[in-house]
Amino acid sequence: MKRFALVLLMSFCACCALQAQDTKSDIMSYLRNEGYAPSYDSDGDIVFKIEGYAYYALVRDNEDYSLVEIRAQFRTEDKSLSELYQIANDFNLSKYLCKCSAYRNKNGDNVCSISMEFVTSSASMTNYQMGHVLRLLPGCVDDLLNEI
Repeated sequence: MKRFALVLLMSFCACCALQAQDTKSDIMSYLRNEGYAPSYDSDGDIVFKIEGYAYYALVRDNEDYSLVEIRAQFRTEDKSLSELYQIANDFNLSKYLCKCSAYRNKNGDNVCSISMEFVTSSASMTNYQMGHVLRLLPGCVDDLLNEI
């Protein structure tokens, strides 16, 4: 009985550990099928380009689902951080799915970031959500870049 419980527990832990790999591999497969050339960055996040801009897919795992954030970020030398805060606030008032943030990075550069997030627990959910993200986020990036 103890062996059976131990095997069950180990199987459950293995499934949870593999979920991150599954979600990342689902995203990689989806992007390749759509004609993108995704790769992994030094942190293990997925990076791909749309219209010359780098987008990042960050996957955070929970017990039975994954949180996915698709993000594009831009260094801005022409605007002060307070100006970027105002641009981000104004942008967020008119957008519901794409959210903008402004911050100063470790190098002291002012950065504006725009992202969308979703929750997934299967390949079909990931593919469905990625389709929406890839349809909506580039337009939001264009809108933000027009403001910056």
